[in-house]
Amino acid sequence: VALVRQVITEDCGQEELVQCTRPLQVLSATSELSFVTKKEELDKLCPDLHKGLHCIRSYTRRCMNIHQRDHFNKLYHGTNEVIHELCEEGPYQEGTYVLHAPCMRHVKKDYEVCAIHYQSTMAKIGHHPNSTKSVEDAEEERLKTVCCAFQKYMQCSEFTVRHACGDETALFTRKFLDKMSNTLMRMHCVDYTPESGKCRDYFSSSATPTGLTRWSSSNMVTLAIVTVLAVVHHWLGTFI
Repeated sequence: VALVRQVITEDCGQEELVQCTRPLQVLSATSELSFVTKKEELDKLCPDLHKGLHCIRSYTRRCMNIHQRDHFNKLYHGTNEVIHELCEEGPYQEGTYVLHAPCMRHVKKDYEVCAIHYQSTMAKIGHHPNSTKSVEDAEEERLKTVCCAFQKYMQCSEFTVRHACGDETALFTRKFLDKMSNTLMRMHCVDYTPESGKCRDYFSSSATPTGLTRWSSSNMVTLAIVTVLAVVHHWLGTFI
């Protein structure tokens, strides 16, 4: 534990990782670029996306030991795959993506509601209230919050797109999100699926999850979700 804590420095907090996503977030400031719909726009934006991921890789090299880095890299493996598809010339970039993008851009404001709920829940995770809970219980509660919030975000996104754009585009959205987060969900959130019932009414509580100061599983998942959501929001037009 002592060795793990040594990597927690001023330059290794969650804010540092968020900083890596800011080149992507700047691009969303202009509504015309909030959701790219043409190959030419992808060609213009992909270098910034790669720059953000390079920053993230640098962060993991500086702030995590080899085991932590390997685990985190597995969590956002799907993100790298999606970027590869989006930024490489081929049928996905030139056909599938640009086919569905215009309608998804049209429902941007409705889609933002999903992000607002997600942002509200995730903001609580950064707090460090006093708690009598054990480290194990606090870790489990935090992991539950992270996983349930992301599951809820994915469901909300799919529902919003289906309502406005139809089943085909909703399926595209679901596959897009699934690919981005599949490893993360499989490794850490398998117990917190919509079917499990464990996320029901959880976010109506005013309780704030306990923050932890080590590279626990939920810390890893939180950071990975920041990475995943930065990319998802870049293409869907909403950011944390």
